[in-house]
Amino acid sequence: MEPQAILCDRDGTLIEEEHFLDSPERMRWISGVLSTLKTLKAWGIKVLVLTNQSGIARGYFGVDAVAAIHAKMQRDAEMAGGALRDFYYCPHHPQGVVPKYSYICNCRKPLPGLFLQAIQSHDLNPSRCWVVGDRFRDLEPGIQLGMTAFLVKTGYGERELDKLDRENKPVKSAKIVSSFPEIVAEIESREISKLARNSQLLSKSN
Repeated sequence: MEPQAILCDRDGTLIEEEHFLDSPERMRWISGVLSTLKTLKAWGIKVLVLTNQSGIARGYFGVDAVAAIHAKMQRDAEMAGGALRDFYYCPHHPQGVVPKYSYICNCRKPLPGLFLQAIQSHDLNPSRCWVVGDRFRDLEPGIQLGMTAFLVKTGYGERELDKLDRENKPVKSAKIVSSFPEIVAEIESREISKLARNSQLLSKSN
């Protein structure tokens, strides 16, 4: 079954990882993402962006910088024929220097606040949603809510896998994919498998 929505991390998943990205001018799309967004829009699959932005609490940039980056992402996606349906971000960090944002919240991943906002706003069924990110902390809230999870190797993904390998820990509850564009192949393969199962059932019933 096609996902109702894909809940994506931002940095290292859709756009290249930049240390505390503070302006649209520094933003670079990961190869193939824009064409993937076009395909997902054509299939009627919502893509939502959920991102930790502790640089706000740390005083590195303000909410206006985040808004400008997200506006550019939306424009770029639309120009490519795709769409990003919504953006959710956490500006908090308990060791921040901006008092307004420097506290323990429930929206900083791996806590579930951003996910719960997205689910409520878009009337989502978590069991029909996918979560994609380059860190396990990006995936954990979705996994806990029953979503299908994918870890991309872009951004910090390779480091996450190397760390697990050094600690001799298995990858649990997430499928590893090379990058976000591989999601299209995942959807296609699952649809083919579903059609094959349905065909077998019809054959048996006849």
